[in-house]
Formats: sequence, structure tokens, C-alpha cells
Amino acid sequence: MIQAQTSFSVKRIVNGKTLNFVLSANVPATQIFTPDPSTYAPDFTASPYLVITPALYISGQSSDQIAKLKAAPTITINGSATLSTFSATASASAPYALTIKKNLVSDSQYNIVFNAIYVEPVTLVEIPITATINIVKVSNTGTSIRAVAYAPQGQIFKNGQVSVLEAHCDMYRGSTIDTTDVTYTWEILSGGSWTTITSSNTLGITGYNTNEITIPSSAVLNTAIFRCTCKDTDSGSSTYNKTVSDTISLVDMSDPYDIDVFFPTGDSVVSGGSTTAQFMIRQGASYMTASGFTSTMTVKIYRNTAAGVLDTTWGTSGYKTATLDSTSGKYSLPISESDLLSGQITSFGCQLEG
Repeated sequence: MIQAQTSFSVKRIVNGKTLNFVLSANVPATQIFTPDPSTYAPDFTASPYLVITPALYISGQSSDQIAKLKAAPTITINGSATLSTFSATASASAPYALTIKKNLVSDSQYNIVFNAIYVEPVTLVEIPITATINIVKVSNTGTSIRAVAYAPQGQIFKNGQVSVLEAHCDMYRGSTIDTTDVTYTWEILSGGSWTTITSSNTLGITGYNTNEITIPSSAVLNTAIFRCTCKDTDSGSSTYNKTVSDTISLVDMSDPYDIDVFFPTGDSVVSGGSTTAQFMIRQGASYMTASGFTSTMTVKIYRNTAAGVLDTTWGTSGYKTATLDSTSGKYSLPISESDLLSGQITSFGCQLEG
């Protein structure tokens, strides 16, 4: 699959920026309330409490840019800016985490909204951004079961910051997690239908027979939706052989790859001479290292005819493969006079495959 493509003479640069302002919770976004006895799970009044953390991802930047907000975000809970009503406090410094120490007693949900301003560093244009998350309450009797899935490390892959994320799922009986005689089945939504993850199609995912799977970034292209089904296998239980399910999504917000072309000795070839074209792979503002591409990526060079189409007489069916320098991380290809079309400027291109 072609990951990036460019030409030697005209470089394609994306100037626009995409801002993704997101909120994540440290515990499941569903609080289960059991009326008799009156219990809450998870319990927001006890450590680690409910912590909502914002993150700002910008195309062209390899890491969370939350520290570059103009000021601390303004926060509302159920439309109110009086955070103390919800026993909540917000940090005045990055990452501006919001901590809530009150259960959903009189409220059916917490609708939490962060509003902030990002200042574009070059133009100094101020861009308002908003992020929202809902924490909901579900009443559950002691004899019913419910599945709750969440991502303890967050749901976003970004430019190799993390290589894996975890998705966790628990079966609740009332407000208590039931782990006795429970089986877990994980599926991934593919082509509009659910596919069970097994040893023959793991996509690198591990733990698919447990309540927690480990998902590599390679298994998530743009967005991946996972479903966990919990089955009660306790023959003495009132819910014996019943199943409950929940879903969770992981998102890939990585920047696309770009190819930068360099000519250390110039882009002209004298009679009988040669030059070398060098290529470096960039994701956002960072160049990739050799270790990231040694076995997974290939840079192929092609030559265009005077009419601007692929010249299949050059190389192998029109392509030559650049050589990777494991020290510098640069790909290179020597170009001699014989590689040029007679009497005219020759147009080459390159593409990243993998």
C-alpha cells in the first residue's frame, strides 16, 4: 500500500492544520447505581476519584499540545460553571485536569464541557475549541448483569507516542464486578459486520480471551470499534448462560507521512557524471528513524516520460528501490546520465510503500 508520494521537482506540503480537542476519563464513563443497598461503582467519592483530562492534538505536531492553550479552559458541568456544586476542582496548569469527588446522586449524568482558545503560533489567530464528555448513571438491581468497557490508557494513537493501548471490559452484577465463572469474547467491526478475534486473525491483539486486550497501533486504521461480550458460566447463578456486551472505539490521529527530497551534490548531472537523490520520511514535524522502516517500508523511485506518464522501460517495470542507510535513516538512489531522458529535464517521483 502506498503511504506517501511526491516528485523531485515539486514538493507537496500540507499547510492546513487539524485540531482535535478531546477529553478522557480515568474510569469507566458509566457509573452503576444499585438501590439496595445504595452503592455506586465506580465510587467517585473515593480515590482515585473521577478525573477528566483534556488533550490537544494538532496535525504536524507529534505530541499533546495542551500546554500551548492561551489560558486554562473554562469548564461547565451540566451547564454550570460552579464546580464546587459537584465537589469538583480544576487544575490551573497543564494538563488542566478536572477532578470530581461526587457521585451521580441527584443527577442522571454529568455533561462536562471544556472551552479553550488555541493561538496559532505563526499568524497569532485565536481559535476557539470545545470538547465534551458525558458520564452517565445506570441503575442496576443485584440480580442483573451489565458489561462496561473502557480504555484505561486512553483511546488515541498519535505519531508513535504509544505503540499499544488496552481495552478493558468488566461484567457487573449490581454494582460489583463479577469475575467468577465469566468468559470474554472480543470482536472487531470490519466491513459492517463483527469479526471474532481468534488465534488466526489477531491483528497483533493479545488477551482476546480475557477481560483486557492489548491493541497495537497497527490494528487501528483511522478508527477501530471493538465489542466485548461477557458470558455468565456459573451454573448456580440466576443469569447462567446469559451474555452482555459493550463497545469501545480507538482512534488513530497520526499525521500522514511525507517524503522530503534532498540533493547533497546538486540536482544537475554533467556529461558522464551522476548525482545522488536522498529521501527522508517525515510524520508531522519529525523525521522517522531507520529502525522504524528497515523491514516495514520501501521507497521506490519511478521515472516519467515526456508526456508525464510512468516510463516502464526504466528500472524494473518503471521502478527502482532506494537504499536505506541504517545510520542516518536516509534513503538514497544514485542517478547517472544514462537515467536521464535525452535533451530535456527528466521528471522523477518517489513513493513510500508498506
